[in-house]
Amino acid sequence: MKQLKQILTVLMVFALALPLLVACGNTESAVSVETSSPDNSEVSLPEEDIHVDVPPEIKDLDGRVINVLCWDWSSASIKGYTGEIITNAEDDPGRVDVAKMAVIDAVETEYNVTISGEVTNKGSFSSDVKNMVTTGTYDYDLVFTGAGGAQDYAVNGALTDLKTISTINLSNSWWDQNCVNDVSVGGRLFWVCGDINTYDNLGTWCVLFNKNMKNDLGIAEDFYQMAKDGTWNLDRFIEICQGVTVDLNGDGQDEFDQWAVGTEKFNVFAQVIGGGIHAVSKDQNDVPYLTIDTTTERIYAALDKIVNFYLSDEVMIANGGKYDGKGYSNVWEATVHKAFIEGRELFYICGLINVASFREMEDEFGILPMPKTFADQDSYYHTVSAGNSSYMMIPYGVPNVEDLGLVVEALAMKSQEMVTPEFYEMQLKGRDTRDNESAEMLDIIFATRSFDLAPIFNWGNIMNCFYTIDTNYASRFESLSDGAKMAIESTMAIIDSYVEAE
Repeated sequence: MKQLKQILTVLMVFALALPLLVACGNTESAVSVETSSPDNSEVSLPEEDIHVDVPPEIKDLDGRVINVLCWDWSSASIKGYTGEIITNAEDDPGRVDVAKMAVIDAVETEYNVTISGEVTNKGSFSSDVKNMVTTGTYDYDLVFTGAGGAQDYAVNGALTDLKTISTINLSNSWWDQNCVNDVSVGGRLFWVCGDINTYDNLGTWCVLFNKNMKNDLGIAEDFYQMAKDGTWNLDRFIEICQGVTVDLNGDGQDEFDQWAVGTEKFNVFAQVIGGGIHAVSKDQNDVPYLTIDTTTERIYAALDKIVNFYLSDEVMIANGGKYDGKGYSNVWEATVHKAFIEGRELFYICGLINVASFREMEDEFGILPMPKTFADQDSYYHTVSAGNSSYMMIPYGVPNVEDLGLVVEALAMKSQEMVTPEFYEMQLKGRDTRDNESAEMLDIIFATRSFDLAPIFNWGNIMNCFYTIDTNYASRFESLSDGAKMAIESTMAIIDSYVEAE
């Protein structure tokens, strides 16, 4: 998308009458991409308001040390994560790591600060964050972790409302405006992502497909063109999957067979989001409420399609229970991930976190948007994981938080200049994708990200309505609804009490 914006900006110089004005921002800015009608293969960009970024003031902070704490997401199938702002790959840095170090050097020089930190998955991570607030020790100034695990921090008063820090300008293009708007609660924002992060990109959901299998199966459709035409929808997706699954070993369907789709329980929710539906919405006062109360028919229509498809013979669900008890240390890597690597799975619905682990795969693969849940949608929608994605947070009570805000803004601004181009163009578009079309699909995916409060707070265990794969979802919503509403009210009362006490 960044390249497309730059092209449009150049065109404006030569054609002053051009009605579309596109600000040259980052790949995470709040641009809505609408897919065109089937008779037009171009992806159109709607008009944007002209926004001028405001750089932070440069100030001598007298040698202040800024400590950063990052959760480490690395695993067998999640490769290449080295931290946010800081990097744990100083001895063997890649281009993104070099860019991160350049950002730190520039900010340290301009503000007379030292920036250091830790990338860890230690078991005390959560308690460390909460304890430093209660004890006033403040070992860390910035924390990067999943919002799904951090909701406890917010409810317990351990996080700063980022909107109260006047030196952080959340309207600047280096902050993801969809995130800023979607994950605030009652007008308060406890976590955010933007150019200061890279792992939020990798926590965005997509569909991978095996090109070799597609050709071997004689599937004639051009998936990329369908995505650009706006005809890449769930109904067509299901049709394409019919008859793909094959029992290769003759002992019934298992993880060693050929499959049309590899997925997991979370992806029921991801594909509901793909219909432009939030599980939790917010009213005019930014107070959360259950979307099911106002959009019942649409949510049930989405679940009916998705759940019945997941219950079919074409879909392997990694954590659906069938493969439990087989001694796998990681059921995802042993089933859906393994099948895709070995060329036995046509589609794999997953986060972009998984793409790096397929670099050595023999078969060619491509990246696609999540299918539109409904054919009449005017856009694609892509969920960003609450747990497998990075969000920036500031512990409550950090000393001189306004000065810290200056450093945060500078880090975000310079990351947009130096880190995002390397990460987006070189790592995602260059190293991890194998064709130009997949790179074009990434532009669509990142421009249509959607954040939801439901998997972050999971009020009343409401996410169980999506994670349980059977057709009894209506009764589950009915049984959990009152508890979820009470939990939302409780959360809002607690958060409001902290504000009143200040």
